[in-house]
Formats: sequence, structure tokens, C-alpha cells
Amino acid sequence: MEKSFPKLDLVYFKMRAFTEAIQMQLCYGNVPYTYYMAWEYFDKPWPEMKKEIGFGQLPVLIVDNKTHIWQSGSIMRYTANLANTCPINEEDRGVADAIFESSQELFQPLNATINFKVGEEYESLKKMILSGCEPKIFYFNKYLERDNSGPFFLGRSPTYCDFGTYHQLSMIRVLEPTIFDDWPTIKGFLSAIENLKGVSEYLDSRPELVGIKEEPKLIIKGKAVPTGMMPD
Repeated sequence: MEKSFPKLDLVYFKMRAFTEAIQMQLCYGNVPYTYYMAWEYFDKPWPEMKKEIGFGQLPVLIVDNKTHIWQSGSIMRYTANLANTCPINEEDRGVADAIFESSQELFQPLNATINFKVGEEYESLKKMILSGCEPKIFYFNKYLERDNSGPFFLGRSPTYCDFGTYHQLSMIRVLEPTIFDDWPTIKGFLSAIENLKGVSEYLDSRPELVGIKEEPKLIIKGKAVPTGMMPD
């Protein structure tokens, strides 16, 4: 019997940031969803809608046209149950959650730097982020190596923490393409995520991010549009 899913509408902005891991997870689990820019879904400018949405935050996942779930971590955990990427074992769930939360907080302001910053400000933030990377990469590498059944944090099958961590590490790689050359386990992890069915197709088809550090834009439907929270 084919599994049924609720209607999922994922609403965000023009940037490669807090919905990437969510979308990779949904695609891996073959969970149907529709992605909207905020002004498309609400049919009005985001500033006019902000007070009506959760705590005034995006992304938001709208389930069956009624339930709003905000905070990217909350959306990840909710969709993990749909995509079968939530560990069954209670202790494993605790570890997965700890790894996911660590991945989200250790590399700030990574998303903003790549999506919006330019010129000297970009270079300054890049230097700051990269200067503190190695100790953090060490811990992710350690947890990947603690289970030889790999290539993911909890063994042979990915859980939601893998998608969350992948996004952060892949963005670090945007800042410095050779940063993981001395970390073969990390490189193997990134490759394993990129080759997952559903994820591979998503990564190949998502809007390309161009003009980093000069004039960041996303290629959407063949058109280069500035990143940001407003319509073109």
C-alpha cells in the first residue's frame, strides 16, 4: 500500500540557507512538497505578513493548509518522521539531535556571509569563520569515525542530522574548496549524501548560487535574481 502524506507547503526566501537540509530530506524520503517564496504564497509583501506567521520567522512549513510549523530544526524533526530519517532508538535520537544542533550553531554567520555579504565584509567574515573551523571539523570527523559501519553519523542509513550537517559543511566548502582535503572521512560523508537517490536530483536541479562575494544571485527559471527577502 502506497504511503500517504499530508499536503506540505514550504515557504521561505531567495537564499541557499535554512531550507536546504529540509528539502534534501524530503527528496530523499520521496515526500511530495511545494516550495514557495513568501510573497508568492501569501500574495503580499513579507513585512505585511510577518506578524501573522509564527514568531515572525521563516521558513515555515504549512501542513494541510492549516498547521504552521516554524523554526528550521522543528521542521527538520517533523519531516524526518515523514521521510523515515528519524532514528528508532531513543538514545540514537538524542545523539542525532545533538549532532544536528551542533551543526547549526558552530559556523555562524555562514549562511549570511555566502548569500549576502560582498567585498571587504565578505572577506573579513570568511577569514573569521575559517579561522575557527578546524576544531569544529575535528569533532564532526570524530563522530563519523566512531561507527565504522558508516558513512553517516549513525551508520549505513542517513538520519536528519546528516542532512543538516551536510548543508553546513558544504557551505564551508564554498568558502574554501580545499578545506576537507586532509579529512577523508568528511569527504566520504559529503560524497555519500550527494549520491543518495533523491538528494542527487535535488542538488542538480536547485537554483544555482552565483556571484558570491561580489553580487550574490540565484538562477531561478533561467534568470539571475538577487538573493534576499523581497520580490525581484
